[in-house]
Amino acid sequence: MLLNKLTKILILLSVVLLLPVAAMAVNCFKCHDAAEFKGRVVHAPVADGDCLSCHGPHVSRYKKLLLRQEKDLCLECHEQVAETVRSKPFLHAPVRDGLCSSCHSPHASEQQNLLKKSVGELCFECHEGTRKKYQVSHPPFSRGQCNACHAAHGGDDNRLLKNVGSELCFGCHDVTKKLKTEHLGRDLTSMDCLACHNPHGGKEKSLLRSVSHAPFAEKNCQVCHGGDLGIDSCLQCHADVLSSFNYAHNHLGIAGRENPCVTCHNPHVGDRKGLLPENIGDVCRDCHADTFAQREKNLYKHSGWNSCSDCHNLHGTNGPAMLKQGENVCDLCHDQHKGFTHPLGADAIDPRNNQPMDCLTCHNSNTGSNYRYFLRGSGERGLCVQCHQSY
Repeated sequence: MLLNKLTKILILLSVVLLLPVAAMAVNCFKCHDAAEFKGRVVHAPVADGDCLSCHGPHVSRYKKLLLRQEKDLCLECHEQVAETVRSKPFLHAPVRDGLCSSCHSPHASEQQNLLKKSVGELCFECHEGTRKKYQVSHPPFSRGQCNACHAAHGGDDNRLLKNVGSELCFGCHDVTKKLKTEHLGRDLTSMDCLACHNPHGGKEKSLLRSVSHAPFAEKNCQVCHGGDLGIDSCLQCHADVLSSFNYAHNHLGIAGRENPCVTCHNPHVGDRKGLLPENIGDVCRDCHADTFAQREKNLYKHSGWNSCSDCHNLHGTNGPAMLKQGENVCDLCHDQHKGFTHPLGADAIDPRNNQPMDCLTCHNSNTGSNYRYFLRGSGERGLCVQCHQSY
């Protein structure tokens, strides 16, 4: 008799334990509007009704009840993107920060690749500075086809270009006899088209950058190309510039025996006065790639960190790091802080190195940091106790 009762109990338990999961699961759409999970493109797990492949049904350490951090969860299935993250030196900021959902809808969308908006609209949300009206626009730019030239996740170029040099442009443009003639018969495949042409637009069909070197604009090539192309070819017209290098720290020797002027300045066209690109940081990055790489990793960055010339004299100074006004460079923008700052100068000696303190003693405005105000340590305690140990 007792054996029969135990048998019945065991059979009942086995039936309960073996019930289909669907019979015990809660229907997600009892609370979540099913209409929000529909679109022209639907994420595969959503289409399969497999909410639990991404979400925990009860509790989670992560927002939206995700099973793992957003980036880790997405890369589990999207292996091609995962390979980009592992192998490419330059990553799109949302990818680097693991914010896949800043561009992609996790459930459904009317756009390809589950994008939240069209490619152009999405890109301009962050890259508003590139949204300009040109007299003549490059067709991919005017159509909002940013991904025609740029890789969305990562690449080998800091601009996330799909190819560098002429390879990018000749993916669409044919090397014709006329094109060779316009470039004086030079080997076009060895040239960097973007050095002279704006890939977004310009004043003319050629999309040349907006500021031209006078001899180039006048088609007087022999002024520069008639003899030695060293620094003397520049000084014959710009002799007054030489004195700006006469400082302890300068850029005069950065090119070795080559002409240092053309290391930074385009001898033909540019985006601004001085024949420099609109983003001066693109020039500085060529030599200071480690600084830019470190800056991109940090949480807090000084505003305008790509405008190196805001703080640095680009030719030379007697102060360290070629800073304008030396240790007082911060006064250029933060003059109001003089009245309530930490003691600075000869009356405030840093006990760690016996040097007078300045703004850069505590703030890293160059590469930034992971602490607010670009502090070199936690302002709550960690930074201060390095000097004030008695506290």
